[in-house]
Amino acid sequence: MLSVPQSERANNLREIVKWLETQKDGATTQAMYAYIKWEITEGGATDSTIRKYMKDLEAGSLIEYKHPYWHVTEFGKKWLSRHSL
Repeated sequence: MLSVPQSERANNLREIVKWLETQKDGATTQAMYAYIKWEITEGGATDSTIRKYMKDLEAGSLIEYKHPYWHVTEFGKKWLSRHSL
């Protein structure tokens, strides 16, 4: 299995947070999976890779789950403003 270079992974995480921030009411888990799989990795991510992205963002307090939607946290918004492209 080939690993994603750190710079590409960091960019992917940024893009996920940016997208989630644009979702008015947040995004369901299914919507997050679809976005990551088809927009971020162009169909190349496995389910475990997608779960890892989401778990890492949640563990870093950048996103949080409030049933039934994922949202960007205040910390995530500040992080994104400091690390946007």
